[in-house]
Amino acid sequence: MTTRLRRRNTRRNTWIYVNMLALSCSPFLRLALIVLLCADRCAAVKWLALHRIKQKTWENARNCSKMYGLIPRQVKICKQNLDLMATVARASHVSVETCQNQFSDRRWNCSSITNVPSLPKDLVRGTREQSYVYAIASSALVHSIARACSIGVTTKCSCGALPSSSPSTGFKWGGCGDDVHFGLFFAEVFTEAVLTSKKGKPKTSKRALTNKHNFRAGRQIVTDSLTTACKCHGVSGSCSIKTCWKALPDFDIIGAKLKDRYSLAVEVHRKRRKKEKVLVPINEAKSGIRSDELVYYTKSPDYCSPDHKTGSIGTHARLCDEQSYGPGGCDTMCCGRGFHSFTMDVAERCECKYYWCCYVKCKTCVKTLHLSQCR
Repeated sequence: MTTRLRRRNTRRNTWIYVNMLALSCSPFLRLALIVLLCADRCAAVKWLALHRIKQKTWENARNCSKMYGLIPRQVKICKQNLDLMATVARASHVSVETCQNQFSDRRWNCSSITNVPSLPKDLVRGTREQSYVYAIASSALVHSIARACSIGVTTKCSCGALPSSSPSTGFKWGGCGDDVHFGLFFAEVFTEAVLTSKKGKPKTSKRALTNKHNFRAGRQIVTDSLTTACKCHGVSGSCSIKTCWKALPDFDIIGAKLKDRYSLAVEVHRKRRKKEKVLVPINEAKSGIRSDELVYYTKSPDYCSPDHKTGSIGTHARLCDEQSYGPGGCDTMCCGRGFHSFTMDVAERCECKYYWCCYVKCKTCVKTLHLSQCR
């Protein structure tokens, strides 16, 4: 007990010292110290910094530098899977883009995710927003890797296994489906590398258990999203023979499903059950936590005012929907400050015609938009 207390005091004193040092430093050094300070807390999604990489291929192990936000275990995985790292970078880009698209009409618009590897407090303290970011990161990785397998990006995987169940009348199993099995395996190994101690044991802190659950929830949503895709074969376009396989939908659909889970996220706390530490719902009326539910343990800020500590950019000057009473409506978005409406003329191409051969000619039309903006 004495040793544990001494370690806790040492960590606290280190944080106080580094914070005092940061205040006396130049802005550049202050940013570097903040990144170092956040290294452990933000490590689980630091790899999303790969979204800044523009290169299409990873030709040698030097590209696995930790400057890209990879921890040592992920650097090792990177060196062993150079052929897949461009796909991992693509997954990070998809994660960031989808998160911002899904929340463009919310007070929290996922802008803070672009700061990786440094993240504000709302994405490291167990909030709903953190749960979504972790889930979208792991699901995008599964989706991207599974798709990469089916198009032959790597020799480590190929087409997904055909279903063992007998097909219904009118089609046969065939084609090349997305290899979700390999996508799940790779995503779990890569993302949860940060949730294991140096001795190889799983971390059991409340933060680690929450992050692990949300990673798995993201992967579960991808698995549950598999659909049956088919292609017809026959003379003159007939469908006398139909071949079907299992395929994943566009990732926007998965992002929308996770947004629904975000709205219904379960507040939890950690509890020791026999010899195991587990997460249980705060609401005792809820019997358990489903594998596809997101969990959190810290209330979110309201995001109404700018606050760089929490990652809030505020809602001043944000566009809103005057006719909506939902999250994107002006009453909600503007936090009671009111809004003003205005019109804007936008020029766009219209009445386009194709001329043989070979160009398209369009007219320019002016469209008037009626917009509202928070005060």
